Amino acid sequence: MGSVKDLTVSEQATADLEGIGVFRFTDDYSVFDYGKMPNTIPNKGEALCRMATYNFQELEKLGIKSHFRKLISGNEMEVDLVRVLFPQKGELKPGMGNYLVPLEIIFRNSLPEGSSVFKRLAKGRITLEELGLEKMPEAGEKLTLPIMDVSTKLEPTDRYLTWEEAAEISCLNQTEIEDLKGKALEINDFLTKKAREIGLEHADGKIEFGINPQREFILVDVCGTLDENRFLYNGINVSKQILRDYYKTTPWYETIELEKAEGKGHGEFTTPPLLPKELIEITSNMYKSVCETWTGEKHWKAPSIEETMNQYKAFLEKNMEA
Repeated sequence: MGSVKDLTVSEQATADLEGIGVFRFTDDYSVFDYGKMPNTIPNKGEALCRMATYNFQELEKLGIKSHFRKLISGNEMEVDLVRVLFPQKGELKPGMGNYLVPLEIIFRNSLPEGSSVFKRLAKGRITLEELGLEKMPEAGEKLTLPIMDVSTKLEPTDRYLTWEEAAEISCLNQTEIEDLKGKALEINDFLTKKAREIGLEHADGKIEFGINPQREFILVDVCGTLDENRFLYNGINVSKQILRDYYKTTPWYETIELEKAEGKGHGEFTTPPLLPKELIEITSNMYKSVCETWTGEKHWKAPSIEETMNQYKAFLEKNMEA
């Protein structure tokens, strides 16, 4: 069970065999590691499921293997399962197969406002040299070459790693790490080109991999959706980021940031406010319109991306005036 999608296991994965499971995508959403938020976004789950399905199928044509098996219904897909082994518990050993690589791979094509890179640079947690940059970036800056980042996946709080640390905790050698990076860049390139075709800019995104019993990398979870990736339309966020941006204007955000800083948790001691009904409708249309345009399949006859983002822009202007 997750914050936004549930997993039903039909067959357990073993050391030698992949298992089988079903992802059910819900209309829930999560921001700032809080967990399930109080509202739902109508049709969000189906839009994510259909968009992810399209990406798996297209990437398969490009030689990128994944755990995707088939689409069962609008918001359900069948997937192969690998084992989840925790490095910090000593469960993962060199030479093993059929396991989730305990890493999150992040690619950045630009640095829009809100990118975690700015916070990490300000706090000295990363250097320009480590990012491959010659000068301090500005919000909205497009990068000549993608920045590749890596963080933990199976720890209570994700933390950024060097690639040497990433190789060690995931029991991968240097050749495998380079292979992992190469596949991530291929996926990034596919998503960037697809986004450009429909008038969007692909700013950044994240992916996860598994290793199958033959020790081949397979793309797992989902990729290229508005929850995993940040897209822009004329500089305006077209992703879950619009929900983060809204909550950043509320006292609740200040409270959870203080709780994190004091080591108290991720907002367990305060309840997030409800979203405005207008923003729920706009967000629902955003997920639907991008899904329909991206996949070329009409399921809701949603407004166009342009219409939806114009509505969002009007919402922002009205609330800023207020």
